[in-house]
Amino acid sequence: MKRFLVFLMVLLVAVLLAKTVTVEFWTLSLSPTFDDYIKAIIEEFESQNPEIKIKWLDVPYGSAVQKLTAAIAARQAPDVVNLNTTWAIDFAAQGALRPLDDLINHEDKELYWEKLWKATVLNGNSYAFPWYASIPILMYNRDMFERAGLDPDNPPKTWDEVFEYSRIIRAKLDAYGFEPNIIALDELLLEGIPIVTDDGKKAAFNTQGAVKKLEWFQKAYRENLMPRTLGGYGEAREFYQSGRLAMYPAGLTMLKHIEVNSPDIYKVTDVSSHPLGKGGMIKVSLMNLAIPITSKYPKEAAKFALFVTSARWQIEFSKYATVIPSTKQGLETSEEFLNRAKSGDLSAKAMLMASKSMQNAVDLNSVAVHGIPSEKYADVRKVIQDYWMKAIKGELSAQEALDLAEQEVNKILSK
Repeated sequence: MKRFLVFLMVLLVAVLLAKTVTVEFWTLSLSPTFDDYIKAIIEEFESQNPEIKIKWLDVPYGSAVQKLTAAIAARQAPDVVNLNTTWAIDFAAQGALRPLDDLINHEDKELYWEKLWKATVLNGNSYAFPWYASIPILMYNRDMFERAGLDPDNPPKTWDEVFEYSRIIRAKLDAYGFEPNIIALDELLLEGIPIVTDDGKKAAFNTQGAVKKLEWFQKAYRENLMPRTLGGYGEAREFYQSGRLAMYPAGLTMLKHIEVNSPDIYKVTDVSSHPLGKGGMIKVSLMNLAIPITSKYPKEAAKFALFVTSARWQIEFSKYATVIPSTKQGLETSEEFLNRAKSGDLSAKAMLMASKSMQNAVDLNSVAVHGIPSEKYADVRKVIQDYWMKAIKGELSAQEALDLAEQEVNKILSK
């Protein structure tokens, strides 16, 4: 009898093991900082899905593409892999990722902001689950606003308002209003201006809207509303921390730098949503989860990816890092963040602002947004950037710069 019971137990274990599959999961440079978070996700998922085991491997960001390429070629790739949008699109274009549409339903897609879901849609197929995101906010100096006669409780909402506020600040305080991190391609997209034609064969950015935006920068430069060195985020932080810059549009992590390096400025700092251009969009950097084409368990992989990117676990991740959920259910549904913001926690307030801005978030690295053939993207971007900056510095008129950029981009696209 005892031997029979032992036999039954062994048989039962064998049956259970036979039904268990192991899903391999790769993340990018999240360990060891976020070990507790990732392990908590895996533990709960496995408890709810005893037939699925998760094998987690964290890969250095710098070697991720090389390792994944080699793993797919050897048919030893993970079942779920963490990729930024550019990499996800590149791997999908090479046929290295599995389309998701037959693994999920419409309700699954509806969990995420539509523009973020579409960031990795290629030729009508979905290739990745949006995961965590980084989105900029506007930090501003309340004391400088008050001294300039501006209402510190009414920060600018659009770039045109930023311009007008900066004029007042220059006139009243003899200080800079703002300093952007100028990327010409992004500036055009954020104004709702297409870069290339739908077929990707010709430039489409030389429009009156583009001329007006470039002239906007030229005026800001001429009127000394922003530093003439045009140093971008790093320089802007130094100017802001020293009280020589009133408004600082940048990522959430910069707020911590200000708190540590310039506590007096931090005390008079407030935050608002990032200003909008004519396109009504805010640039976001997005991380995704994808399923390599070689996965033996795509159904289980999709189930796990949905679990990781669920609103609950994305909101939880925001408690560990300054990242924002890509789901429609954002931080404004979290009692913890709401209570922290009410208590005067500026970081929590900033993250809530950022979360509410996600409805306008667009990953400009997506080919669905810029439309440029991937092998020509870098060249097109450089040409537009070079002429854009020359025009801002007064070397060319806005129209001359755009005409010349259009000619060169058309040559690149025709090759």
